[in-house]
Amino acid sequence: MDEEKITLQTMASGAVEELFERELDRITADILDLNTEATAVREISIKIKVKPDENRNFGSVAITVDSKIGSTKAVGSVFSFGRKGNRAVAAEFEPSQKPMFSQVGPRPVIDLKTGEVIKE
Repeated sequence: MDEEKITLQTMASGAVEELFERELDRITADILDLNTEATAVREISIKIKVKPDENRNFGSVAITVDSKIGSTKAVGSVFSFGRKGNRAVAAEFEPSQKPMFSQVGPRPVIDLKTGEVIKE
C-alpha cells in the first residue's frame, strides 16, 4: 500500500481547506460589518473525529469547520407614550418633533373591555 501523508489540504479531497476558507471569508465580512462590535473576538474551529473499527484497520472520520462571529452592536432609541383618543400609542421620540400627545389635564379613564372613555 503506497499511502500519502494526510494533511489538512488533502483531507476529504480538499474539503477541509475549502470549509476553512469559507469560514475565514465569513469572519472577514463580519469584521468589516459596521453593525458588529469592532473588537469582538472571532473564532474558527476545525473539529476532526476519528472512530476506528473493532479491528483498528479502518476508521470513519467526521470533519466540521465552523466559526463564531461578533455580536451585533446594540442600537438605541427613545419612545414617548401617550393616548390618541381611546387608544394607547407609542412613538419614537425625536427631540425636534412637536409634542404628539396632549399633556394638559388628567388622562381619561378607559374601560379596557369596551374601549369606551368612562371619565375625561
